[in-house]
Amino acid sequence: MKSSNLVFLVLGVTIIFFGCSKDDSLTPESDLSDQVTTSLKSAKKPSAHLTGAMDLYFNPGVFLDPTEPVWVGTIVLEGQDEYGMRFFSLSAPRTYSQARPFEEYFEIFEIGDETVVLAGHDAGVSTLANSKYRMNGEIEVANYPFEEWLGRGVHMSGIITWQDEAPLIVPATAPGTFRIN
Repeated sequence: MKSSNLVFLVLGVTIIFFGCSKDDSLTPESDLSDQVTTSLKSAKKPSAHLTGAMDLYFNPGVFLDPTEPVWVGTIVLEGQDEYGMRFFSLSAPRTYSQARPFEEYFEIFEIGDETVVLAGHDAGVSTLANSKYRMNGEIEVANYPFEEWLGRGVHMSGIITWQDEAPLIVPATAPGTFRIN
């Protein structure tokens, strides 16, 4: 009985020793584990943010048809081509004030066929004293090649330039920056 226990003990230690050896060619699990770890390390991580430069122009057609976009223009997104961009006002017209809060719906689209690639709502404020605007919102539509940005926060800011169209002083351009986090 003692000799059979000794045989089982030696056999068990041998199995454990050779079964746990990392360079044992009979254990493909260790190689597979290393491959999975390497694959996970090299997997593409989502970008921290996407930035772009906006070149926007005031659309005077909005005075005749309030369903027209207030601002139209282009945006060049980091690492991408140039796209069209437009903003639709969701705010009621206001009388003169130093700070003007606003809400908008924006779209970024393919130039030519107007396929929307990014869109969402934003809210912000523009100040008359320094002509700056700043707004924050959320990406609600994200199509190819921007699917990973759906639901992310968006931040836009810039400076409005003005033109004197007597008897009105109206906005002319609003270049700015665009960032999705």
